[in-house]
Parts: sequence; structure tokens; C-alpha cells
Amino acid sequence: MALVSFDIFEYIHDSRQAHGLRAQDYTRYRRFCAHHLRTVRKAAKLPQGSTAGFSKLNVTSENASSTLHVEVQLLQAERAWAYAMDLRELHSRTEEPRQRQHVVQRLKAAVKAAHTLAAIAPGFCDARTALAAAAYWLQMQSQLRFELQQWEAALDSAALARVITDRLAQAGSSHFALAHAMLEALDPIVRLAAYQMRVSGAQHATPAAIAVQWYDSNMKGAEDRVSATIPEYADISAALDKLSAPTGESVAFANELHWRGGTVSFASQELAAQVDRAQGLLKAASGDNSDSLDEMVAAYRKVGKIARRCHAESAVAAQKSQTAALDALLSAYAAVQLYSVCVLSAIDVTQLFNEAQSIAHTCGATANSADALLGWLAGPCAGSPLSDDKNAPRQPGLAQVVVCYDKIRQRLTALQRSVTEMEAKLLPAVRREIRTQQIADEAVAAEAYYTCLRNYYSALLHASPACAQYVDSLALLDIVVTENVPHATALTAQLAKRDLPPSEATDTEPWLRNLAPSPDKIAQASEAAEMALPVVRGLCVGASENTKAWVHSPASRLNLVANTLGKSASVPQRVPHLVDFTADFAVVPIKPLFYDLAAPAIDFDMSTINAQADKQGTSKLGSIIGSLWGSR
Repeated sequence: MALVSFDIFEYIHDSRQAHGLRAQDYTRYRRFCAHHLRTVRKAAKLPQGSTAGFSKLNVTSENASSTLHVEVQLLQAERAWAYAMDLRELHSRTEEPRQRQHVVQRLKAAVKAAHTLAAIAPGFCDARTALAAAAYWLQMQSQLRFELQQWEAALDSAALARVITDRLAQAGSSHFALAHAMLEALDPIVRLAAYQMRVSGAQHATPAAIAVQWYDSNMKGAEDRVSATIPEYADISAALDKLSAPTGESVAFANELHWRGGTVSFASQELAAQVDRAQGLLKAASGDNSDSLDEMVAAYRKVGKIARRCHAESAVAAQKSQTAALDALLSAYAAVQLYSVCVLSAIDVTQLFNEAQSIAHTCGATANSADALLGWLAGPCAGSPLSDDKNAPRQPGLAQVVVCYDKIRQRLTALQRSVTEMEAKLLPAVRREIRTQQIADEAVAAEAYYTCLRNYYSALLHASPACAQYVDSLALLDIVVTENVPHATALTAQLAKRDLPPSEATDTEPWLRNLAPSPDKIAQASEAAEMALPVVRGLCVGASENTKAWVHSPASRLNLVANTLGKSASVPQRVPHLVDFTADFAVVPIKPLFYDLAAPAIDFDMSTINAQADKQGTSKLGSIIGSLWGSR
């Protein structure tokens, strides 16, 4: 028989919030539990009333086999607990002793139903459901012991309930934040019981810290004392040890993401399994196998999808309750989303880079000497112009190379935006673990490097016979040498001071290495641009007799400014600034009186004016104007 899995804390939390407890209406919630209990009993074939009379049917270890039996016990406990809370409010107004006794009796009924569930759950439920049932029973027992003013027993039950809930969270319970929200109801019990027991440091500690301190110092190793109030303490401790033991299955689903030298812990086992699968595909993927690459991309997209869904579910839980554990969970899922975005961006950049290099090699734009480059520019393959046949397929050329590098820069810009958006969702500790600021810096450095390559190939495209824009090509090459390369070198040098741990060298291969360009690659781009400069300069001299003086000596060129005349990929982004002004122009208001006073002092060249008037007088237009306004 398959073991039953049931999220007890989610079921109770949703039932309470949807049926009265949002407005503290315990009477409405008790009525809901009573009505729904009859429905569930009928579905589980455990009805206790009929036309023949009443027949008591309890859930036992022999007949318990489905989630319906878990619901029966939970609804019985919740019905009794809601009645006790209703009577407690009434007792706070009337202070009648009999009402307090009634409160105790109802709490005992709730504890009995919860204890029955905790006792039979290990027989037909999985380990997490059984531990959740034990934690629920301990919560009920803590409230009963508190009502009876049995401070030590109340503190024992509350502390063990919190330890179980924390351990379930570490093991991967999907809705453990709701369990912590229910545990917050025990905070006043923990504080008052710790005060009565004179726990050191309890006045300045949080209830969670008090419970953990009490468990570590007063319950561990004291099974004889604790077993007097919690008979199943030994079995619960064994179940906790078994849950956290490093078995084979728990190693495969560690619920942790090791990335950039840090560790991000999260609760979803489904997400942990998908991350483990995606990382395995990443290490085994080959650039020549498109099927494995597509499978890897699909796996990482699924990682992002699951992380977004888990983040949304946790955000819904955050609207119900605000806890530190829930904040940590939201931050962890955001970190996993960022991990997925970074890997997918790196894969896209690698594919586009390989495509650009392949096209450039096909076009022959990888000449390693000035003579070879000049021969290539003079050849028919430069720029891959279109064939005369309109029906012939268009061959990829340098324009496609430039487009590939533009797409790379777009991917990196989008990655920087994603890092900024996700960083706002991360806790400071998680930011330090995975160094999100360094991710953004790496993207900026990579974008600077690919800008060098983009401008270099754009310059070759402008210098090809298909374009023959040699001055623009020279300006682009000059930008690469004097601006792009120094900028990329400076950014890469800053990253070199913050090297990643050696263990990450294998994690970044073979796909993620393109997000961190090496100084050698930047130096190669610089050498290629410097080699192309004299070649294109010679083309400029041979192409026009009126070539500017700075073309012969780029060191004496004027400043380059942004080109606002075109926005297409074929138009250079910067052009020579051929006019320099000593100072900026200033707006001067018009003063008519000033011109009236200055008019007598203005000397006109009357001979030129008369000659122009004579020319106008001989034309038809001059005759018309003369007839209207008079002639000279």
C-alpha cells in the first residue's frame, strides 16, 4: 500500500482563514468543522448516526488508509479546539469557574483526537506527514498544559513542536511557512512559561530562540524527564534523526543550490530535482549536439518556471503571515530564478558568438596579416554582396556578424536588468553568498568586449566594396583602439582582482566562460583593429583626393561625436567632429531699440545693391514688384 502524503498545516490554515477565524469567529468555524466532519465521515464510510441510532466508529490503525481518515481526526480536533477558544472568550467576560473547566475538557478532547492521529500516522502516512501530525498534537498539548499552568510541560511541547517544524522546513516541506504562522500562536505560551521557569536570557530573546535554547539545554539527553509529559518523545526523536540522516535519496535531493562559491537553501524538492537534472545536462552537453543543447535549455527554462511558481506560492503565504523563514524562502527562490536567467543568457551568448565566428570564418574575415586583409577587402567575398539572381538565397555576410554581436549585447543588457530586479528580492546574506553585484559587473565587462568585436566587424563591413565607406570604417576602428579596448581592459582588470573560487572553474565550463572574457581575447581584438587601421587608411587615401588630414595621421584627428543622422546597423554610431568652437553659444534676447540706434552707423555697399536691383528690374518678377511698391 502506498503511503499517504497530506499537508496538514496548509489544510488547517486554509480552513481557519476561510471559515471564520480571519474575523476571530470561533462559533462559525466550529459549525463548519461539525458539518464538514459529517461529510468526510460519509465519504470515508465511517458514519456515526443513522435512522437506526448512533454507532460510534473511530479511526484506528487497522482501518486508516487514506487522506479521508486524516481529515476525520483533524476536524475532530479542530472542532473541539474551536469550542474551547469560544468558551475561553466567554470565560474572560464572565469569569465563571465552570466555564474554565469546560475549556479544559474541550482542549483535552482536541489533544486526544490529535494524539490519535499522531499515533496512527506512521502506519499509513509518509515520514513528513507523520512528523507534521506529531507537531500538530504538540501544539494542542502545549495549549492544554498552559491552561492547566503546567509550565515545564507546556514549554517542552512548544519547543519540540518548533523543532519538528524547523526540521521539516530543512527537509523540504512545501508549506512550512504556514506551520510557522501557526506556531506564532504559541509565542505567548513560550514567553510566559519561560518566565515561570526562570529561563536565563528569556526576557531579551525571541520566542523561537527561547524554544530552541530550551530544547538544546533541557530536552536533549533528558528522555526520562521528557517522556513523562511526551510519551512518544523517543519515537519522535528517532524520526527526526532519520529524516535528517544523509541517505542516498536525500543526497540526490539536497534542496540546495551551490553557485558562485555560495549555497542557497530552499524547500521545494521538485525544484531541487530539476536543478540537479539541469546541472547534469550542463556538464554533459556538447556544442556539436543540438539535441542535447535543446534539452539543456528546456531544463533550465523549467527550473525558472518552477522557481517562479514556488515564489508565487510563497508570496501568497506571505500575505497570510509574515515570518523570517518565509522571507528567507522568498529570497532563495528569487536566487534560483536569477541562476536560471544567468545560465540561459550564457548559453544564448555562446550560441550567438559561435554563429558569428562561423560566419566570419566563412566570409574569410579572419585574416591575420595586413596584406591578407587588404586582399580580402579587395576580393568579391568581402561583405558577401547579393547575387544578381534575385531568386538565389542570400549568403550570410558581415552584416549578419554585426547583427549577432548586437543580439549578444541585447542579451547582456537584459541580463543586467534581470540582476537589478532580482537583487531587490534577495536578502543581504544571499547577495553576499552569490555576489550579485559581481554578476552585474561581469555582464558589463562582457558587453564591453563584445562591443569591441561588433565595431571591428562593422568597420570591415563599411570598408568592403559593397559599402566603400572608408572614412566611417576608419572612425570605427579608431573607436575600437582608443575607446572600446581600454574600457574593456579596465573592466576585466577589476574583475581579475575578485577571482571566483577554484571549485567554480568546472561549473562555468563549457558554456559560462563567454560571460567572463579574458585579457588575451581583448588583446587579440585590439591587435586585429590596429592591423586593420593602416589598411583602411590606405583605402581612404586612394578613394578620395580631398581626404582630411587626420586620415593620414589618426593621432591628429579631431574628436568623434555621436552620429544622429541614422539609426540602422549599417550607419556608424560615431563620426568625425570637423568643427570646434572655442566656447558654447549663448542665447541672446532680441533688442529692437539696439538695432534702431545702430542703424545709422551701418555702411551699406550701395553699388552691389544697385547692381542687384538692376538685374531684378529686367525680369518679369522685378516688373511686378516695381509696379506694386515702386521702382528705384
